[in-house]
Amino acid sequence: MNDAITPDLEQVIKDNYRLWNEGKREELDALFRSLAPHGFTIEYVGSSAVDGPTAMAAIWKEYGGKCTTELLDVIVNGTEGAAYVSNHLQTDSGIVSLTSLETYKVAGGRLAIRYFHRTDR
Repeated sequence: MNDAITPDLEQVIKDNYRLWNEGKREELDALFRSLAPHGFTIEYVGSSAVDGPTAMAAIWKEYGGKCTTELLDVIVNGTEGAAYVSNHLQTDSGIVSLTSLETYKVAGGRLAIRYFHRTDR
């Protein structure tokens, strides 16, 4: 992919969380397509990577409108980025906040997203 048309990874990561919080699923899908025209995967570290659109549909169904994200920090080096995120999940008992580390790697028009999250809570 030509660098002149490659979206800015840091801005894409920031826009990802903004669009999620705004409930803009179609715009979120378009954002991922702009960064990864040849597709993307999502992996919860410790599990196998899943086709990105399939994973997003499941994530949206389970957490869309129930969980907002607070982007605490973004670090980008070249074609890889990491986000430190506080996820605020609405539960019957109130809001539960859990942090996660989420990485993004772009190569060959593809994107690999990996979510590091606690499984002990």
